[in-house]
Amino acid sequence: MRRPAGRQPWTPPPAATADVKLPDSLHALIEILAEEAHDNWARQRLSEGWRYGRRLSRRRKTHPLLVPYRELTHDQQEADRVVAMGSVKVILRHGYTLQEPADG
Repeated sequence: MRRPAGRQPWTPPPAATADVKLPDSLHALIEILAEEAHDNWARQRLSEGWRYGRRLSRRRKTHPLLVPYRELTHDQQEADRVVAMGSVKVILRHGYTLQEPADG
């Protein structure tokens, strides 16, 4: 997508969530959301014709992260957790509440 002439680059402001503390009870939810985020990303890539490859190649449409979440390195999983935590913090910042399911 091309930027209209004269328009300055846009930088989104950071979410005002630095002071939002996540209760320990939400850590399981963070992990669920992180895995789901990875799976959604992978489904999108696969639907676009991408496939697993040892090296990232846009030309060949191969990506080394097109693997199940559990096969990602800790650092790769952590990147998905950071996104999930950010989303949950925004939800809490806006006054919504989250609770564990009744079955624990």
